[in-house]
Amino acid sequence: MTLRTVAPGQFALSGDVGMDTAAALQAQLSTALQGGNASLDLSGLGKVDSAAVALLLNALRHQQQQGGTLQLHHVPDSLRVLAELYELAPLLGLAEEAKP
Repeated sequence: MTLRTVAPGQFALSGDVGMDTAAALQAQLSTALQGGNASLDLSGLGKVDSAAVALLLNALRHQQQQGGTLQLHHVPDSLRVLAELYELAPLLGLAEEAKP
């Protein structure tokens, strides 16, 4: 898994995100997300599990606590299905009408 900066406030996440990688990625996201308006491109994600949903919720809360926002872009169907299963899609901004 890789987190890269695309431009100021714009990040891209790629690779598999699961229980074994989420903690390291959480630390990277906390360092990268420093408030303001940020976006996270998820088009490069591979396999995901519930840890990926928790990771994104934590990142969103982190941004909000700093007075910022986090928008998710190109959310893979596998992640969207998990968020809907756990009834967390609205919290992540993944309402049905928000599909790309």
